[in-house]
Amino acid sequence: MSQGWRRRAAVYLVPAGVFQSVIVGGAYGTGREVAEYVSAYGALGGLLAIAAVAAGFALLLALCFEFARVFRVYDYRSFLRELLGPTWMAYEICFLLLLVIVLAITGAAAGTVLANTFGIEPMAGTLGMLLAVVACNFFGRRLVEMTLTAGALALSGGLLAYAWLVGAQAGDDIVSAVRAGGIEPGWLVSAGQFTLYNSALIPVLLYATSSIRTRGEATGAAIIAALAGVLPAVVLHLSFLARYPAAIEQDIPAYWMITEFGTRQFLWLYVCLLFVTIVQTGVGVLQGLNERIDAWSAETRARPLPQWGHALVAGVAVLVSLGLSRAGIVALIAKGYGTLAWCFLVVFTLPVLTIGVARIRRAQR
Repeated sequence: MSQGWRRRAAVYLVPAGVFQSVIVGGAYGTGREVAEYVSAYGALGGLLAIAAVAAGFALLLALCFEFARVFRVYDYRSFLRELLGPTWMAYEICFLLLLVIVLAITGAAAGTVLANTFGIEPMAGTLGMLLAVVACNFFGRRLVEMTLTAGALALSGGLLAYAWLVGAQAGDDIVSAVRAGGIEPGWLVSAGQFTLYNSALIPVLLYATSSIRTRGEATGAAIIAALAGVLPAVVLHLSFLARYPAAIEQDIPAYWMITEFGTRQFLWLYVCLLFVTIVQTGVGVLQGLNERIDAWSAETRARPLPQWGHALVAGVAVLVSLGLSRAGIVALIAKGYGTLAWCFLVVFTLPVLTIGVARIRRAQR
């Protein structure tokens, strides 16, 4: 690969791959998150919600990428101190809560899916997933970026195969459902919640944007990342219309859909792909936390954390999330994510849309 193509990949594909891999985890990849915040509002209401989410993602990603480029802040501690000043700790508190909930949801999803498919004890599946997260964080940023980007490509391929599987057997049912319309009230508020708690992870992913050099690149990278972020929602929502509303009533809708339409071999493939995706979510979020701790360590001790320190941070976060994972995936998504969405509106989204825009304009003048 030439130097030019390598740089374009670093600018446009790596941020998209990291963003998709981190938000498409145990909740999104199982379809539970899409059922809760998108498909519950009807065939057309769900599509409107996805369009609103894509627009929200693109706007917030573009502003954050540009802010990081202008002020050269590529870890979330530096980014938020530049954006919020002394009140940046409010985000830190909300983020740590989100981190634990994300790990708990991914752990619960891994345990449930492996138990249903292979008869493995749920806690063993959860522990296996969390140990894989710790191992990946031990080896550092380069491995994280490579695996997240490759995983995003694999996920996109798996989603296309899933779409073909359902569409080939129930395409007419899906088309009929879309033509019939169906918009339940509340889709815009739900799309807002979905956007808020997912986009709150953007500062944690800024380590993947250090190759961006111009505003045009920041905007282009943001649009590609936003589309990558909603692609799974489009595929899953449309597929659920083939068995609506039974599909969205399941704890793990995508798994249930494959048992309805697919072969056992495809189910195994889906489970393996989902497990990798779940691991990537934990890896991506914890890498952002390690980048923040490295920046603090460089300031106070003139050196970043060693590899074993990164693994230790991941291990502590994993242990805290283990107990919470027993609450169940449905309750964690509905209550945990929904509540944190409004917290992040105050401590992140509104400051980006106001202070962030003003600071960018002032710096460029």
